Amino acid sequence: MLKRILLYIIGLNLIAAAVVLNIRYALGVAAFSSVMYSVSEIYRISLGTASILCYLLFVLMQCILSKKVTLTYILEVPLSLAFGLLTDVYDWMIPDLALSLWLRMVLFLMTMFVTAMGVFLCIRTDLVLTPTDGIVKTISEVFQIPFSLVKNVFDISLVAASVLLCLGNHTELYGIGAGTVLSAFCLGRIIKGYEKMWP
Repeated sequence: MLKRILLYIIGLNLIAAAVVLNIRYALGVAAFSSVMYSVSEIYRISLGTASILCYLLFVLMQCILSKKVTLTYILEVPLSLAFGLLTDVYDWMIPDLALSLWLRMVLFLMTMFVTAMGVFLCIRTDLVLTPTDGIVKTISEVFQIPFSLVKNVFDISLVAASVLLCLGNHTELYGIGAGTVLSAFCLGRIIKGYEKMWP
């Protein structure tokens, strides 16, 4: 159990750090954090606060889809608060990066593997998932579709929702870029690769 908790904490930190790093690379945020970043920029609230709001919505969606309220879903609420705070800590710690385009592209690709590993570790420990992964897992279980496939489709849906949110508020497309599209299509596949390496 101690090992699982340690891996879980590492996974959460990897995800939170990767979210902020992707913003710093200015190539488009990761697909799963696109809505959070858009909400943060449009309504001028911290990234952590926007994450908490989105996560609580995902928890509600899980309850609706599964037609039940479980202890797992309830535990995702304090996790949402903790993860939002953790995101704000990394946002404060990681400075703006003045890097060349090529270096930012390479680092963005590397960060996708870091993000996928964070998600993979949180799933493998079978503890409380982040609501972003929890909603994917719930959809996967309810409709009996492989997790990695649902992850791909869900990420693409979040990007579409971000675009609509920005257009609806007559703002620029915050955080939407080539990196966002790339992560939407690749993150689920990278997680699937980890699943095959460590079945």
